[in-house]
Amino acid sequence: MLEIIPDIEELDKYERLASDYELGYEYNDFFNPGLLDNADALKERIGLYRQLNRPLCQDTLHGAFYDIVPFSWDSGIRKHSLYRMQQSVEIAEELGCRAVVFHTGIIPSFCDNGLYYRNWLESMGHTVRVLVEQSSRVEIYMENMFDDSPVYLAQLAETLRDVSRFGVCLDVAHMMLVTKEPEEWFRTLSAYIRHFHLNDNHLKTDEHLALGQGSIRWEHIFNLMRRYELVPALGLIEVKGFHKIKSSLEFIKRTGIFSQSCPYTITE
Repeated sequence: MLEIIPDIEELDKYERLASDYELGYEYNDFFNPGLLDNADALKERIGLYRQLNRPLCQDTLHGAFYDIVPFSWDSGIRKHSLYRMQQSVEIAEELGCRAVVFHTGIIPSFCDNGLYYRNWLESMGHTVRVLVEQSSRVEIYMENMFDDSPVYLAQLAETLRDVSRFGVCLDVAHMMLVTKEPEEWFRTLSAYIRHFHLNDNHLKTDEHLALGQGSIRWEHIFNLMRRYELVPALGLIEVKGFHKIKSSLEFIKRTGIFSQSCPYTITE
């Protein structure tokens, strides 16, 4: 199933698109600290999405990530990071979402220090268990951000192999900024991947371009998805703006990767 990011300012337009072409949503409203700190605005935004005439049970929510460091050695930062992450899970529960996506937050240049990495692994594992226990059904997906290797996520997933509601979100654009050969990432993480973030770039910075507008070899990426039996997985077209979404959907249609579930002919 494919997802898009809804635009609160043009919600009717996005609702028609989602309904006509069986698209889910990944909500990008709720990592904004300003919204999270405004109880009335937060309640109103949740209520707005809840009243939509569409199923939300396959939707996902991008969790808090600004200054979120649940593995910090500073107890105050750890406490506030966990609070924000728990807010994300609570909002997902209220919306009826399937899962929340969080970033690993790992800084690879620190990983030469074994203490840093061991603390990250232990702390993130504990944090995920706390979040999973908070809800009876919301899944927790961890996304590669600055990770320069798939090993970090793979080892985290191994420590959580008894947690059925944990999975990996592979952000293809982030991955392609640190590797020229993505097969290692697919081979290492395929057993744990439950979600994808899909957007394009020119292999230098995280541009969030429409698919096909950058330098990522999507035919190769989609072939790897097939080879490692990761289709159909939940996949967010992580671009903002109707025209970028339209362009990306048309690009995906031409590849045939989701052809059985997404017979797109996109119009305004």
